[in-house]
Amino acid sequence: MSTDLISYFDNLPVELLYHILNFLDTDTILLSFRYVCTRFYLLSNVYNQYQLNLYSCTKYNFYRFSRIINPVNIITLVLSDDDRTPGQINLFLSFFHLKQFHFLRSLTLLEVEDSNLNLILNDLSSLSLRSLTIQSRTFFTWTNQTLTCLSSILEQTSLKQFTLSIWCFEIYDFLWPYQCQIEYIHISNRITFEQYCTILERCLFLRTFIIKDVLWNDMTTINSIQYRQLKSLTLEDNRMDIFKLEEFLSLTPSLTYLKVIGMAYLMDSYLWEKILRRKLSLLEKFEFFFQSWKDVNYDLSDIESLIRPFQTSFWLENKRWIVNCDYIHNPMEVILYSIPICKPLFQYNDSSNKASCSNFTEILLDDKVMNNVTGLRINLVKSFNQASLTRKNNSFTSPLFRNVTELILDITDKCPINLSQSLSNLLNLSHLTQLTINLNYDFSTDSNTTTNLTNILRQISNIHTLEILNNLSTIYSNISIEDICSLIPSTIEHLKITVKNITEMKTIIDRFEYLSSITFQFTFYKSIPSAKIIESFLNIKKDLTYRKDDCSIRVWLNKYLKKKSIY
Repeated sequence: MSTDLISYFDNLPVELLYHILNFLDTDTILLSFRYVCTRFYLLSNVYNQYQLNLYSCTKYNFYRFSRIINPVNIITLVLSDDDRTPGQINLFLSFFHLKQFHFLRSLTLLEVEDSNLNLILNDLSSLSLRSLTIQSRTFFTWTNQTLTCLSSILEQTSLKQFTLSIWCFEIYDFLWPYQCQIEYIHISNRITFEQYCTILERCLFLRTFIIKDVLWNDMTTINSIQYRQLKSLTLEDNRMDIFKLEEFLSLTPSLTYLKVIGMAYLMDSYLWEKILRRKLSLLEKFEFFFQSWKDVNYDLSDIESLIRPFQTSFWLENKRWIVNCDYIHNPMEVILYSIPICKPLFQYNDSSNKASCSNFTEILLDDKVMNNVTGLRINLVKSFNQASLTRKNNSFTSPLFRNVTELILDITDKCPINLSQSLSNLLNLSHLTQLTINLNYDFSTDSNTTTNLTNILRQISNIHTLEILNNLSTIYSNISIEDICSLIPSTIEHLKITVKNITEMKTIIDRFEYLSSITFQFTFYKSIPSAKIIESFLNIKKDLTYRKDDCSIRVWLNKYLKKKSIY
């Protein structure tokens, strides 16, 4: 930065500089802005609106932030023990207590262990949080003490947003507090019908409720009480049939937004108009995605019969809701869904593998159709046969999927040529940050597939997370760890990879010293090394933390330790 420009900024009023900082992320302020000049350095020390997000943070930057930050200046904090930063929460608690963050308003804990969560929740009683997100790692159990402590936190009048994801059996024992001021709840689990009613009874200000599903049995009776405070409801994996769902929705007649993702038993097209007219007369937006696997061959007339109930004036004129139906030939399945597609993770099928029809005569396939899709799964062989490649390369004027950041590629056979070009026509590769490659095909002697994968990885310039999962048994596969390593570009920060033994682990660590984290995934028939062997092999002096579970070892590395001092 030129001297004149620094001088110009140096003369700006402090109020204006504060306003500018509100538009910068914490990394930019603490790692760049802070070192421009003395005034900016001092200003960064007293700025009190930091939103510190340590999700996928490098260990080097973690130490820098821990040294620089003043807890009283943090209003938002994200801590994570996921695959990218295993052991981060425990390390953070060795530097700070949460009760030091007096002005903290939002806290997110990802894949947190019970012991750490209990310490954190005890500190939260003195804070005035507005938002709390807790996500537990699969199969981690919570003690009754932790559940009781969480219940008391939810009674805080300041708390307005709450997101929870824990092992499903534990949530059945969770006692919801009697007085709640929460307005937004997202529970990524199934809850019982009784729990659902209890939450609505005790959260009189609840406006938005997102849940996976509601469980009830044939003995469950619907009461006559209606919960009119709720305006938005989402069922992310509904298992109720359409008749139970009709009764269920009658409890919340004031809904203006409804989203339902579910299975075959919701495809009774004729009932939906009746339900929405009678039970949800105030509904303004209805999004759905219903999927059914069928062992029968459908033709276009069958698809048209499913879409016909959505061609009444209620759908076409009153609501103007677009509905589409697809029949996938291989594997055989039927998908009935609203447009834009409301499911963030979408399985792509080429037009040659499906028959489609819509309740509207014509659908303009613009940006909005796939706007909500952020994760895309593609079978490279089924979706990109050679006949369809020529058609695709000439049909898309712009990518169909523009907002996809996570791509999952399934490889089940030899890949066709020109694959990278076809992918770039389908989605915006520059937006991708995470790629997963599921190997179900031995490409060790297939130079064409190797070249295709290498070219794809070269084109994805912004990718920082790569998963390469070899699902083949060693009996049927000659793919070596060197074959896998040859695919990995130097831009990757976080790697998840299938290994067979310690030797392959060592090959990965020695070859990719620049990585910030590695997850070693062991095949189901291989035993994971003991903790003693792991610690001896990984060499704790290199400043790393790791976590071990039944099928993986997750390592968080300090990739800059050899090059420079963290202080």
